[in-house]
Amino acid sequence: MMRKILILLTLFFTLIITNAPSNAVSYLDESSKNFGVSADNMFLTSLSILNDLNYEVIEMQSKSGYILFRTGAKDYIMTVTALTPVTSNIKILPANSIYSTGTAVQKTIFEKLEINKLNILKKQS
Repeated sequence: MMRKILILLTLFFTLIITNAPSNAVSYLDESSKNFGVSADNMFLTSLSILNDLNYEVIEMQSKSGYILFRTGAKDYIMTVTALTPVTSNIKILPANSIYSTGTAVQKTIFEKLEINKLNILKKQS
């Protein structure tokens, strides 16, 4: 009897461990996006978007390119990284590293950033 329980527990934990990385990887894929706009412009645009969405900006630092913000009871960290002088990457992750909350916040922000990216590019040309 004890041996069966031990086998079941081992199987259960093995399934959890093998499924966890794939869930985290897909979450990370949906939490990061590249933009054809400079990091400085995307940082300022991101602040504007967070303000438009009524998300509370808790802390920000333009030099390192991060913004800590709150939506309801959840905190997120947004990082804006320069890939080249004219392209940037934005990553939005939960501040508590719990990835089971879904990606609705990230999708909403990325949609708004895409719309604003087009406006930025129109102004530059």
